[in-house]
Parts: sequence; C-alpha cells; structure tokens
Amino acid sequence: MKDIFETNSYKAQTKVTINSFMMGGLFFILTLIWSLNPYKFSIFVVAQIVFAIPMLFVSSLVYTKIGHWEKIKLWDMLGWLTNNIGSIFILNAIGLMTAQTHKIIAICYFLLLIFLMAIYSIINVIYRRKTLKEKIFKFAFFLFFIILGGIIPLFFKF
Repeated sequence: MKDIFETNSYKAQTKVTINSFMMGGLFFILTLIWSLNPYKFSIFVVAQIVFAIPMLFVSSLVYTKIGHWEKIKLWDMLGWLTNNIGSIFILNAIGLMTAQTHKIIAICYFLLLIFLMAIYSIINVIYRRKTLKEKIFKFAFFLFFIILGGIIPLFFKF
C-alpha cells in the first residue's frame, strides 16, 4: 500500500481548512436537530453526524503534523482514513435526512454520488496511469461505506 497514501504539506493545509468548515457546519446541524426534535431523525443520521466530528477533528490534527514532521507515512494514512470516513458519514447523513421526506430523491442522490466519484476516479487514472491501484482501493473504500451507512439504512427501517 505504499502508493495508496500520498500527500504534501499544501494538500494537508487545505484539508485542515476544509475540515474546520465542515466541523462548524456539523455543530450547527446538530444544534438544529436537537432544537427541532432529535427523535424525528433516524439513528443513522444522528450517529453519522456525531461520529463525523471526531473523525474530522482527528484528521485536522493529523494533517497539521504532515507539514512539520519528517516521517509522515503513518500520519498520512490516519489522516486519509479519518478524513474520508468523516466525509462519507456527512454524505450518508444528508442522503438519509433527504430520504425521510423524499426517498426517490435520496436514491438518486446516492446513485449520482457514486457515479460522480467513479468519473472522478477514472479521470485520475487517465491522467496518471500509475494511480490505478490507488483509485480502485479508494473507490472501493468509498463505495463500501456509502453502501453500509447510507444505502442499506435507506431501505430498512431501524
């Protein structure tokens, strides 16, 4: 998995900034959910929003290390993992919140998301053939968590 995780300090700084905005938005969404009525929302929605916060927080901490440490491979792996899981939790929560009133829109949302991520991965491979193994792994990882935390709960009432 040597080639799967590769970043640089500029990319790391950008991820810290994005994570900060996303965490702020999540705190706002949680406050709104608690104000409206947390029992109106699926446990999968609330759980994924709640769990996205520590994932993004740790990802931000990790990515700050990348700009300052000589050895970064383990930091980069942890940063990539927590950043992606946190982001996927947010994507799943949006789809599941939508499904509570418009299930067909939520299904289209997940299908569009998967389609666009497939195109994104394909374009990456077209421009950098050596990233094929990396992009297959990352797309499969993405797909696994979207199916597990978004699509399966969409069709079953928990």
